[in-house]
Amino acid sequence: MMKDMKFYGSTTVGERGQIVLPAKLRDDFTIKKGDKLLVIGNADHYRIVLVNPESMSNYLNLMSQQINNMKTTIKKK
Repeated sequence: MMKDMKFYGSTTVGERGQIVLPAKLRDDFTIKKGDKLLVIGNADHYRIVLVNPESMSNYLNLMSQQINNMKTTIKKK
């Protein structure tokens, strides 16, 4: 997983808590002005993750299908 990671530089938190995403990151992920991102974090490990809402929805739907498949398999046994 770490081999796929890319360093995009750094950013500074402004007075109002805002950050600027580096231009190369916005280009690589086609993030445009007005796009929405989910912000997910774990304060214990000082991690913050930005996620495209559509991608998260697709992932959750897939996980839901997998869970239902497992339930069906367990009921058959």
